[in-house]
Amino acid sequence: MIKPQQFVILGATTFVALVLAPILHASTTHRSLDLVEGRPVMPELRRQANALGSVEISKRGRTLTFVRNGEHWTIKERNGYPVQADKVRALLVQLTNAELAEPKTAAKDRWPLLDLEDPAAADAKSGLVRLLDASGKPMGEIVVGKRRPNAFGTGRQGIYVRRPNETQTWLASGEPNVTLDVKDWVDPVFFKTDTEKLKRVTVAHQGEAPIIVEREGEAGKGGKFVLKSVPEGLKVKESAGIEHIALSLGSVELEDMRKLDSTPVGEAVSVITAESSDGLTITLRLRRDGKPDEAWLSLSAAGEGEAKKAADEINAKAAGWEFKIPKWKADQIGKRAADIFETT
Repeated sequence: MIKPQQFVILGATTFVALVLAPILHASTTHRSLDLVEGRPVMPELRRQANALGSVEISKRGRTLTFVRNGEHWTIKERNGYPVQADKVRALLVQLTNAELAEPKTAAKDRWPLLDLEDPAAADAKSGLVRLLDASGKPMGEIVVGKRRPNAFGTGRQGIYVRRPNETQTWLASGEPNVTLDVKDWVDPVFFKTDTEKLKRVTVAHQGEAPIIVEREGEAGKGGKFVLKSVPEGLKVKESAGIEHIALSLGSVELEDMRKLDSTPVGEAVSVITAESSDGLTITLRLRRDGKPDEAWLSLSAAGEGEAKKAADEINAKAAGWEFKIPKWKADQIGKRAADIFETT
């Protein structure tokens, strides 16, 4: 039989256990940054930030190099296409603030569990980040692996890292973005226009009659786009999506880009002409001469008065470049007769 004194002691012990248990659990589940190693992941950035000339990210034999020119950044592997500076700055801030928190495995065969295998491997999930000065001399480098959500408390992510010349891996604070998707580093919208002002769009495929869609009524009044004519013996499919030909021009996002040396011509090129009520004319050339699902778009614009200002803005951004666009967008912009008509 439990004596009253024992009951009181047992009750107090139980109370302490119930109160402290969640606290102890939290302290082991979510590590405090005050109790970790605290060494910077890339000390070079803290010491020599002003000497930084470029940032290089590589993975699976592919590389993106962001070259610094004052406050501006460009992509070396894309002939100097401009990068959104705030995105590079965000990466540098993450790398500067990242600190080593907890040592993990030093066994090379366990690196893949943390996505810290050799970044050059064909199936690597890791990424190598290198910092170089203006002369191209390496300043520092780190292999970045898997993210660990809530590693340091709710909403405070961690990431696994290691130095290329070391076997020791670490859990570190921060969440640097080391993607090689070009669209994640640039302004993805390379072209947009006010579709309310569009009055006519002509799609010309070599060897086929042009497809012309025109707005019913006056531009800017919300009229629908309809086909100017339907070939004899044919009718419009219910799934034709005629309006998409014009409305898809409202905003076009890129997946990649390449330098354009000359105007695209030939059987693989479709020419789309968009005319607006304010006198702006945009000529788009859609090229499909590579992989079946690959489409590249180039464009130029012309106009007078206010339309010239809009044309100059378009040309300043697009001139000399060809942009890879999603297949679904290319299918909308460059619809063919087979997509629109069927026999009656």
